[in-house]
Amino acid sequence: MTLATTTTAAPSGSVSVSGADIARVARDYLGARWTHQGRAENGLDCAGLIVKVAKELGLSDFDKTDYARTATDETMLSICREHLVEVARSDLQEGDIVVMRFGATRHIGIVGLYPYGGHTVIHAQTMHPRMVVENQLSDSWLSMVSASIAGCFRFPGLAA
Repeated sequence: MTLATTTTAAPSGSVSVSGADIARVARDYLGARWTHQGRAENGLDCAGLIVKVAKELGLSDFDKTDYARTATDETMLSICREHLVEVARSDLQEGDIVVMRFGATRHIGIVGLYPYGGHTVIHAQTMHPRMVVENQLSDSWLSMVSASIAGCFRFPGLAA
């Protein structure tokens, strides 16, 4: 499935950002080590990756670091609903944000495009290898890691 490229004006109105730009900047952090509440290239957590990418592209200045190491559905989803636009999983496109359940743990990542069709998720995982990685976002991968998608979101201003 091919996804449409979308653009949005940054808050200053001087920069145009696409979903591909969001995924590209997220990929710049591949290999960065996982650090709880990390917001720097030498250490990021899953929320920190979203915050860092959004700030770098001028999409948002929002940040929240007073969360537990193991976030709940209510915490992660309410923050996303407050600052992002909820979208259907069937409408996912490059640059969108997914909230995932890994057993009792909640996790967040940025959607990319898989070269052979479908999506990937770029995320800072707490499991080995404890770093920012990119995995194919497929039902088989979700099943293999005992995960499910709890919600899908888009930065305000990105077109469907």
